[in-house]
Amino acid sequence: MVDYKHQQDVDVLILGGGTSGVGAAVAASRSGANTLLVERYGFLGGVANVGLCLHTFHSSNGERVVAGLPWEMIQRMKALGGSTGPVWIENAHMKTTTPIDVEVMKYVTQEMVLESGGKLLYHTLPLEVVMEDNRIAGVVLLTKDGKMLVRAKVVIDCTGDGDIATWSGVPYEKGRDSDKKMQRMSLVFKMGNVDVPRMFNEIGKGGAWAPLPDGGESYPVWWSATLERYADIAMQEGLFLGTDEFWGNTVHKGETNINASRLQGLDGTNSFDLTVGEVEGKRQVFKLAEVLRKYVPGFEGSYIQATAPFIGVRETRRMEGEYQLTASDCVSGRKFEDGIAKVGYPIDIHDPSSGKTLFTPIGGEDGSYDIPYRCLLPKNVEGLLLAGRCISTTHEAMASTRTMITGMMVGEAAGTAAALAIRNGTSVRAVDANELREQLRKRGAHLDMGPVPGSEKERQATQP
Repeated sequence: MVDYKHQQDVDVLILGGGTSGVGAAVAASRSGANTLLVERYGFLGGVANVGLCLHTFHSSNGERVVAGLPWEMIQRMKALGGSTGPVWIENAHMKTTTPIDVEVMKYVTQEMVLESGGKLLYHTLPLEVVMEDNRIAGVVLLTKDGKMLVRAKVVIDCTGDGDIATWSGVPYEKGRDSDKKMQRMSLVFKMGNVDVPRMFNEIGKGGAWAPLPDGGESYPVWWSATLERYADIAMQEGLFLGTDEFWGNTVHKGETNINASRLQGLDGTNSFDLTVGEVEGKRQVFKLAEVLRKYVPGFEGSYIQATAPFIGVRETRRMEGEYQLTASDCVSGRKFEDGIAKVGYPIDIHDPSSGKTLFTPIGGEDGSYDIPYRCLLPKNVEGLLLAGRCISTTHEAMASTRTMITGMMVGEAAGTAAALAIRNGTSVRAVDANELREQLRKRGAHLDMGPVPGSEKERQATQP
């Protein structure tokens, strides 16, 4: 038996401080569980930090179907000037999106966890799992001061890649069925000194115009664009993007985030591949910035303010759970008796072969589908819950469930379920779905047919 220098016992141990980890930590802590959230960086939010908008609070019918912790987070961010709130989009694959200031998001998520009574441990990596037969009993962490053993009654894997579940022996799948290839990665970047309205008028395709958080006239806070008008130049410059669509967003005048890079054939669970992605991603960023600055009105005198703190990974492991959500479930708008989150975002596949982005609308009477609790319950291992990108889905369904808003909803359900299991003296697999759903409703989550009660007035107030 290894004698670790540092040891700790908690009720709920959460690995990964992205939006799913934040949701899990806040929910578990508010439910009275002694909770520790472990994050490898010095900030929370995960992929939300790369400069993307949060998709989406609304269904394919344009009704708000998301409440709970994601809505609370956005309201707190709006109060600090860190978000416009949901904005309506014209000529795009979704009805709304929510631009954010990532620095405000870091602060708000941190405070939500700490105010709930949760504990944070930054700059720490999971190293190995501790198993007792088929039950995960704890995780060994690598801190700056050496190894640390944390024993837990329930562990929640919010790593995005299913690292903890994989090490525990949970089976998983990767990629699409035909060739196991996964969606491409992207490195988002921010440009300053940009005349965003002028740029949009020149190359814009779809957009969301709304007042910036500090007020003023309507501004393109989200946009999609192509270089179709500059096809000859794109070819001449050897631009990786060609004339394919790319996207941007902002909450501050004169700057914009840009999501354009195409990094294909890489595996986000392989450090060598991630290194290739980071290197090539920066090359693509600087090449695109050069082309925009030279040729596209609105970018004259612009400069790169920042690249994302890490590459954006869309797909890696999908763990096998008690139920696997399918594309058919999403498209048909299927509802489940153990549904713990409602999703209105389409199937959004960045094709592993062509690199093109393919959207499939989701359906149903209210334009949304449910994620069942069983997708959070991994096969073969007890005491473990899944949240975020690695829950049990097919390749196609994951292309809808992988978004940050959905991750936070699933995390909220996982944290609530963990606390319920501990309080009731049962396993997470034995948690009563009806009791879980009732607890989520009491905390503000929306799980029923139709829009969030009262949200129709929001639509009237914000839709152009």
